[in-house]
Amino acid sequence: MRALKVLLVASFALAVVAPHTRAQSQSLPVSLFERYLDSLRQQTGIPGLSAAIVQNGQLVWDKGFGYQELEGFVRAEGDTPYPLLDLTQTLASTVLLQQCLELRYLDLSDRVRRWNSQFSEDSTTVEQLLAHEAPTGSFEYSSGRYAALTTVIAQCASERYARLITEEILNRLGMTSSVPSHDLADETPTRQQFTNSERDHYGAILRRVAVPYKVDAPGRASRSDYPRPSLSASTGVVSTVRDLARFDAALDDNILLQAETLRRAWEAAGSVPTGLGWFVQRYNNDRVVWHFGFARDAYSALYVKVPSRKLTLILLANSDGLAAPYNLAKGDVTVSLFAQLFLKLFVV
Repeated sequence: MRALKVLLVASFALAVVAPHTRAQSQSLPVSLFERYLDSLRQQTGIPGLSAAIVQNGQLVWDKGFGYQELEGFVRAEGDTPYPLLDLTQTLASTVLLQQCLELRYLDLSDRVRRWNSQFSEDSTTVEQLLAHEAPTGSFEYSSGRYAALTTVIAQCASERYARLITEEILNRLGMTSSVPSHDLADETPTRQQFTNSERDHYGAILRRVAVPYKVDAPGRASRSDYPRPSLSASTGVVSTVRDLARFDAALDDNILLQAETLRRAWEAAGSVPTGLGWFVQRYNNDRVVWHFGFARDAYSALYVKVPSRKLTLILLANSDGLAAPYNLAKGDVTVSLFAQLFLKLFVV
């Protein structure tokens, strides 16, 4: 860990003191980031990592590091699919705000039970659930609790949730290497919502998903099991960094949500470190909105966005190394060395 912190200091110093021409100022931070990102990956033991940077609505850089499958020496690429895990929450909140709030079928102050009668908490509102806020007003990150929004979205929009994610996000944005649910590989109720051609298309993508690995203390990787979760507002989507770059650009260009809705989503709700489907915090004088994904001994993900600069980092990995060491569920992305590297190089 000490070596990783020294590495960050060195990279920041190089970025500051290096000669600046116009071309260098555009390319040098990315080349430094690429170099030190791979060093972090190796020291963390991540077998395969895909990364992308989006700026001003454009994918300005993407690359794969290491291997999506170690045994066959299949390299990770920008179009390698991974389970998004809890990053699915950002897509789900976008659909809810778009199809329910902006069309005025739902108010954020509505009690969740109005739309999901099976929800156990009587007084919790939709806004509180989106912000991972407990009935007491305290912060309580819970993927399982957030999944109750699946029924809320389906009820208020009068459409099956899987079809909403597919039509309003994946198909609309041309996210052609993404799958609405990892469990489409199995004979599940979700699978029955799609045509044979859709199933064939998604099946081909799922066969390319990066293999999950468990990494032991000395850094040795071995294949692990990943039970495919059913699609919910909390998890299930499979995607690539390139496809997520399309989603990110659509947010910045107000294609998916109105500017006022997005502003509200990216404001911290009271004393909790979250907005509506996103974590929210400050770094220096900039607002940072972000989210993460974590499956123990299998996969991890990190999505860090600086709205004022229209700048975003997206990372997907086939081990838990992007999240496991940092306890990101507490709501502070700056504890992540991966986030630190990005912020120190680009947000200065």
